[in-house]
Amino acid sequence: MITRNDLIEYADPQRKVFRVLWIDDAGTAAYIFNVLPKTAEAQLARVAMLEADLAAGRARLLAEDPWPLPQQPALRPPKHLQIRDRAWDVVRDLVAMEPAIYEPRRRGQLVMACMERHNVSHPTVYRYLRRYWQRGLNADALLPDYANSGARGKIRAVSEGVQRGRPRKAGAAPGVNADAAMRRIFRVAATRLPESAAPFARRAVFDQMLRDFFHQRSIETDTMRVRPGEQESALPTYGQFSYWLDQDHLLDKPQPLPPLPAATDPGRPGRPGAAFRVEAIRADVRLVSRADRGQVLGQPVIYTATDVFSGMVAGIYVGMERPNWRHALLALANAAADKQRYCLRFGRDIGAATWPAQHVPGLVFADAALAAGVDLEHDVLLNQFQARCLVAPPHEGHAPGLEAELARRIPLRHDVARHGQGADQDGEGEGETLRCARMDGVLDLEQFTRLVIDSVLHYNHSNPQGGATPQQLWAWGAVQRGAALRQFPEDLVRCCLLPVTEAMVTAQGIRVQGNHYECVRALDEQWFERAAKHGQWPVKVAYDPASLDMVYLLDPRAPLHFHACHLADGSSMHRRLSSIELSLLRAQQQRQFVEPVHSVAFEKMVAALAR
Repeated sequence: MITRNDLIEYADPQRKVFRVLWIDDAGTAAYIFNVLPKTAEAQLARVAMLEADLAAGRARLLAEDPWPLPQQPALRPPKHLQIRDRAWDVVRDLVAMEPAIYEPRRRGQLVMACMERHNVSHPTVYRYLRRYWQRGLNADALLPDYANSGARGKIRAVSEGVQRGRPRKAGAAPGVNADAAMRRIFRVAATRLPESAAPFARRAVFDQMLRDFFHQRSIETDTMRVRPGEQESALPTYGQFSYWLDQDHLLDKPQPLPPLPAATDPGRPGRPGAAFRVEAIRADVRLVSRADRGQVLGQPVIYTATDVFSGMVAGIYVGMERPNWRHALLALANAAADKQRYCLRFGRDIGAATWPAQHVPGLVFADAALAAGVDLEHDVLLNQFQARCLVAPPHEGHAPGLEAELARRIPLRHDVARHGQGADQDGEGEGETLRCARMDGVLDLEQFTRLVIDSVLHYNHSNPQGGATPQQLWAWGAVQRGAALRQFPEDLVRCCLLPVTEAMVTAQGIRVQGNHYECVRALDEQWFERAAKHGQWPVKVAYDPASLDMVYLLDPRAPLHFHACHLADGSSMHRRLSSIELSLLRAQQQRQFVEPVHSVAFEKMVAALAR
């Protein structure tokens, strides 16, 4: 039940906190006031609508008041109490005239009378009223807060050699400024774990963050091995970590907003799913192998397939090679996938409506860099799914706000974040890709992909596109203009768009990059027994470079028929590894085998010479 002076918070699309100023006797209408901006007006609202928003999770009641009453106001200096009493004397009668004081036309007449009666200016009366409504409907809300001067609520800029916040106590270790790069580490530390991990314990996550990100590390140029060092001397405090988690709302899941009403016309041409734009975004962080966390893989590339109509990111892919068209196609394959099942693979449990895209577009715009040297007119998309592929016209960067959302968690390359669209709300220019050496050699491919998923979900549900979020526009367009949406079997799209390589049928299984696989057809036709008796033979398989858990055997007799091949028992230790992780692991194993052999041969040669 909503009562007077309650605080109701709405987080999306922009945070607002309303104080309930007045409720009529019938409990049907209320006046509310946004306490966050410097200037605001009382608004009329239906109590039933407010209660429905609270019940549906679109809003929540705040337990703590951002404007608490001052402690022991009687102990304030007499001058402060005189200022309060003079202000209260001006507005005492006004605030008692409910609900007339909340109605704009009636309020103007009452304020004019108050100005003549107390000989004060129009701005003064409104300043007192707003302060009273903002800070708790109490006369003490009019006390001056000189002690809090210094841009309350604004994030201070970081200056070289200047420590923000209160000074450390005597003997305490020197602190660090929580600048944009430091806050990004806080975000990564808090969100990189899968939801299946142990319940979130803020202190435990903080301690793990210090172990992972605040130890000096070096990466050898020739071997790309991570060499750990000593812990840094200047460390963030638990208070800083906890404060910025709350400030950035990192632990809040993105809540889908209600769909746009059918009568709404967003004024956007086209239809959802009619055209996707495919782009590549380079990350400026070096990942490590899951098979050997001391081995660096390289810098990942994020591929996105964005719906032109709504701006919603419909598909993603994270690759470890230079940007190329074959990997960009895998973002389109992901656009046709069940996102609920896909996110669950990476430890994120979402509802089906949270990421609804499962479609193949009729038109694909590819960035010129990705399309260079590619015959788009004869691409597999055109042949199999009747989707035209064209080189994209120049435009002003990626989907509005997408780079900014990615940059909140992931350092981006300077040559990609070209347009400075990622400026964060704190004014520290977080979108101006900041090199963060602390993140090098810590994250693996699965953790990084999880961060990309989080960024895309927040972007789809939080970034306004002309007054509505991308997900809202997609949902509205799917109902009102959904004729362009085309779906194909997920496995068919995936298999057609995956890169193809040659494999060998051996006695141990179908060998692909050193792994052995089995499938129903091979077992039914006794391929492995035949290979042991008559010798090996080649076959074609489609595979995902980011995950070698499964490959797809192509059937030359039926071009669109694929046989799923699973890892054989002898290769099960390589589960969840990517192609590059597996190749680096095998190279390391080979070096470990060759070096002892050479050492033994050298010792034998020395012994022979000695004789």
